Amino acid sequence: MNFNCDTQKIGFCDTVCETTTEQSLDADISLPDYCPEIQRILKCTVIPNVTSVQNVNGRITADVNAVVRLLYVGDNGKTAGYEQSYPIQKFVESSRLASDSAVSVKVNTDYVNSRAVNSRRVDIRAMMSFVFKALDKRNEELLCGADGAGIQIMKEEFNFASVSGVCEKSFSIGEVIELSSDKSSLTNIINVTSSAITTETKIINNKALVKGSCTVKIYYIGEENYNVECVEHSMPISQIIEMEGLNEKCISSIRLRVCSCEAVPKTDSSGDVRLIDLNARLSAFALAFDEKPVSLIADAYSTKYEVKNTFRNIEFLKINEKFDTSFTNKVVLESIGVSVDCVLAVWCSDIKYSFSVRDNKCCVTGTYQTTVVYRDSEGQTGIIQKPVDFEYYVVLSQKTEKIVPYADVQISGCSCAVTGDSRLELKTEILLNGVVLSSYLKKYIYSIELSEENLKKSDNCSLTIYFCEKGESLWNIARKYNTTVDAIMFENEINSEIIEESRMMLIPSA
Repeated sequence: MNFNCDTQKIGFCDTVCETTTEQSLDADISLPDYCPEIQRILKCTVIPNVTSVQNVNGRITADVNAVVRLLYVGDNGKTAGYEQSYPIQKFVESSRLASDSAVSVKVNTDYVNSRAVNSRRVDIRAMMSFVFKALDKRNEELLCGADGAGIQIMKEEFNFASVSGVCEKSFSIGEVIELSSDKSSLTNIINVTSSAITTETKIINNKALVKGSCTVKIYYIGEENYNVECVEHSMPISQIIEMEGLNEKCISSIRLRVCSCEAVPKTDSSGDVRLIDLNARLSAFALAFDEKPVSLIADAYSTKYEVKNTFRNIEFLKINEKFDTSFTNKVVLESIGVSVDCVLAVWCSDIKYSFSVRDNKCCVTGTYQTTVVYRDSEGQTGIIQKPVDFEYYVVLSQKTEKIVPYADVQISGCSCAVTGDSRLELKTEILLNGVVLSSYLKKYIYSIELSEENLKKSDNCSLTIYFCEKGESLWNIARKYNTTVDAIMFENEINSEIIEESRMMLIPSA
């Protein structure tokens, strides 16, 4: 028996590990003698900086430097701050991990509770969530053709987004910056925010040159009058990402993310604290697709042998939309209970988001925590914390009921304006970067088995008269009478595989 099958290689992106674990932090901070005593705690934050991620022997290990920052009003009535770091190590294991898996770890602070035990001691309880994720490229041979042994096949044609490569690369950048002459010397840093954007991408064989910038915003307490001041700085990014399968024809999505950003005050040559040592660890995630025409076998039979078809469902992906955009989320806070004279600082943190499809639009929804430090009409420093929801829609280029997003959402900046006696307006700039794929579940034949011992019996009829109905498929008729579509079309001098009107037809034997 001469029977052959053809296959086609398709690349898939598999999530081989996705685990969320919790980690508590119990801290007992005693203020050093140079810090003023605590009169009132304004805010305590825990910033989890992911300093390294290792993937060795089926284990993902994350090293985190948890920076605890305390903002309070001292016994002198001035705003004061203090910070202390705690190293944390967390790991997960998975038998599916490979040495070259694209691994990422994100850490969010779920809650922080602080209590002043006395004027110089603070008890802190916090909970953090570690999200471990690993992706792998998987190649699969799909059955796309067969011939010989009287085999008849019905094909379906698709354009498939075949994954050609996936990787995640971590790297570090750093600079020492000097405060400008109009800024006060630094006493304590109260918050550091950062974001990274891609400005240019150049693809060559198996490599991508990525350029961008990492913008850092630092709020600190100045030495003069203990006012809250701000300094903003941008560090250039230039990296080469090596990924097998990447070429100029690929549709690629390359995203930058800040894993950690630490700012350490330093003294200058005169002994004043006017230098800040910035060190940031970033991650570049790259995913590339090739759009390939794919033929799948939806049905098969043989005019000579009995056939056993094995069917399988597969998720077919097609590039729908690629975006690199930003939008502004506006929120008005009314009747906040205090009369705000001016805003001293504002920042956003702990962003969480999800993607869905609605009315042929990609809907991005999520929430983040906003913190506003202000001075009231009586000259007292206060703080407002509020969770803020956001929603944004991107019109999809193709209609679909299900999407698979490979995209990131990050906050690039925020501002707060006093628009009334007890009314604030928050504006947050949110970056959206990545690619969205349409998802279709298809049933196809995974394997065809023929046996020489199972020959089909002939009914010895050279022609059969058949009365067909409008809309019938020649494939179904040919399968029923164990003949071929081409033979029916030739015998009845028709050129359509769908019956256009009810009629009598002659069905030849195979």
